[in-house]
Amino acid sequence: MLTGLVRVLGYPPENLLLLSADGANGSAMIRDAERDVTFEGATGPLRGRLRSPTGVGWGALVLCHGRHETMESRLVTTLAQRAADLGLWTLRFNFAFVETGSEPSGGHADEIADLREAIGFARATCGVGAIYVAGRGLGAWASVAAASDELAAGAILLGLSYTGQPERRMALQRLEDFEIPTLVVVGFESGRVDLPLLRELIDTMTSVNLEVIAGADHRLEDAAGRPMTESALLPTEAWLRLRKAERAST
Repeated sequence: MLTGLVRVLGYPPENLLLLSADGANGSAMIRDAERDVTFEGATGPLRGRLRSPTGVGWGALVLCHGRHETMESRLVTTLAQRAADLGLWTLRFNFAFVETGSEPSGGHADEIADLREAIGFARATCGVGAIYVAGRGLGAWASVAAASDELAAGAILLGLSYTGQPERRMALQRLEDFEIPTLVVVGFESGRVDLPLLRELIDTMTSVNLEVIAGADHRLEDAAGRPMTESALLPTEAWLRLRKAERAST
């Protein structure tokens, strides 16, 4: 069962309601809206926050943060709450380098592996078939890799950096090859994205949509350093509602 897979911090085992052994009815229902969890990552235990959905859950969203932030960043926490309000289980977590106070791994290999483990944890714990991924900055590129490798139901890429690098172009094209619905949200004022090149690439894709936030930089913040959370999440919520409608019609 979940013992050995998940450790819920500060809550006794009886707070977990297992509706069925095979996960048929949304295997793990948690009474409290959000709680701390740990699960095994690529190099050791990872710490996260699991939030149960409002109403009947139709999928799960795994969220990861950028290079200079944690799972407590405003954009990540707000998206987790709003996705749960739309009926998604949400799991946000810290990459291992946050816990150790170190730098991300070369090529983000460990971060991609951590996200794959988080996706597997969400799939096993929440008992839903549709797993979506979302990330900001570094987390966005980890999401690109994990989404195609794990055949995610969709991906949300926030504050993506792209200046035409061949390896990143190929990574984005894999999302199209696997027909993974994807939303890319970037700031118009970002110095880390070549908008004409990104538009040119995404215009060739049918499963990838681009949203450009006026006045936002690469962190999706304004010129004064204030998070443009509402502007970034407005298209994100609309995209999730479309995914929900599609799931309901199948």
